Formats: sequence, structure tokens, C-alpha cells
Amino acid sequence: MCTTGVVRFAGDSYALFKNKDFGRTHLDDRLWLDARLFGVLGMTTWAGDDPSKDEYSGFSVGANAAGLLVCDSNVVTLDGLVNYDVMTEVALREGSDVGSAAEAVRRACAEHETSWGNLVMIDGRSAASVEIRGRETCIVPLDGPSARSNHHVVLGHHELQADTATTEKRLASAQRQISAARSIDDLFRLLESHDDGATGVCNHTDLNTVYSYVLHRTAGRTVLHVLQGRPCSGAARVSLEIPFGAEFSPAAAEAFLRDYPTAFTANQAIPA
Repeated sequence: MCTTGVVRFAGDSYALFKNKDFGRTHLDDRLWLDARLFGVLGMTTWAGDDPSKDEYSGFSVGANAAGLLVCDSNVVTLDGLVNYDVMTEVALREGSDVGSAAEAVRRACAEHETSWGNLVMIDGRSAASVEIRGRETCIVPLDGPSARSNHHVVLGHHELQADTATTEKRLASAQRQISAARSIDDLFRLLESHDDGATGVCNHTDLNTVYSYVLHRTAGRTVLHVLQGRPCSGAARVSLEIPFGAEFSPAAAEAFLRDYPTAFTANQAIPA
């Protein structure tokens, strides 16, 4: 379960946020980083409690050098189907903007039945959500600050929906706060909030918020603000500029991964 959203600030500045909720209280991210693509690896086993059985697939949140930011949240995980995290990776690898990314996801889902999820994406001019239900996709233009959680807003409720206890409350809380956000600090406060007690955006229920992300794009540069653990815990948030394009080098990648918050740096991965 996750809470996500996008917002546009004054000028050319825009951002995407995500709280990653997980089946245990600790996770160490694995990463993809190259000159044009950054992604936090997704997992098909997000509800599992045994790290030895973790299975990675696609990206759960990421950005590309063109300025596209994308992340996802679970609605229904179904055995034997493509993981919706794969579609976040498809969006970032094949999309140069929101339009081309959403269309790439639509084509991929039409070919490969996919577990149900919500994607949100934003670039310098537009934003959208993409609701995925098997081979069906619903691309929804977003004209203002928008949040998503773990149910389909446009496709509607389905009896297979995984989260029926907290998703609507978290969406309402996140949407109320993102609509009033004027700065990155407002997003940090949103991600650590508990408007509904343990069922707030920062989750302390059967699932726990284990990472908090804000991707911020301004002046042609993308900065990742990332915190490991519960955002309300007072843990340190790390701000890292993603070394895209001419800024990328083995040394820059090594520095990025060194400073990324994980307990075990061996869990991080740079492509060959």
C-alpha cells in the first residue's frame, strides 16, 4: 500500500511524492542508475515478511533525464500477471513526456495482462494518472495537485480491491494537503502526517511506511529527497541530485549510491 501524488509549483518547478508502505518494518532499497534513468526497484513480494524471499521487478518510483517523474501504488496483486511496477519502468524507459509515457503503458498492458495499480506521472507541461486493471487502462489528465492511494478513482471499486480499510482516508488526507502545498517542505509534512491516527499517510497499521520519496524537478535538474523508515520518526532525510546526462560518471554514481539511505549498501545496484 502506498500514497502518491504530483504537484506543480511556481515557475518551472514540479514534484512527485510517494510513501512506500510494506509488509514489514524495514526494507533496504535496490536502485537502477544510469545517464538517462533512475529507478527504485519494485517488488512483487511487498506484502511478505521474509527478506530471503524478496522478488524484484520493475520500478516503484523513478525519473528520467527528459524530466519525467513516475511512481505507482498497488490496487490488486494477482498471481501470474505482470507486476504493475514493470509499467512504471516502461513509462520511464519509453516516455519522453507524460503523453508518450502513458501511451507506452497503455500498449504494454494491452499486450500483457497486468496486476492492478495506479500510476501517477508529471513532466514540465502536464500530469496524468494511469489506472491499470488487467489489460484495461484509464488515462486521466490531472489539471491540478493530485493524490492517489490504493483504489481506482475512475474505474471504480471492485470486490477484489486489496485495501478497503485505509485507502479512502489516506487519499482524502493527501488530497487535502497537496491542494494547499506551496513548497517542498509542505510535501515533507504531508508524508509524515497522521490525520487519521495510525491510518494516516504515514502508515503504522498492518503495513508500515518504510521509505518516503519526493522527486523535485527545477531548472533542468532532478533532486531526490529520500528518507528510510517512518517519515514521522525524525529520521534524517537525504537530498541527492540525480546525475543525469553529462553529469553522470562512475564516480558520480558511486557518490549517489554511497549517500542513499540504506542499512546495507550491498543491496544497491548500478547497471553494467
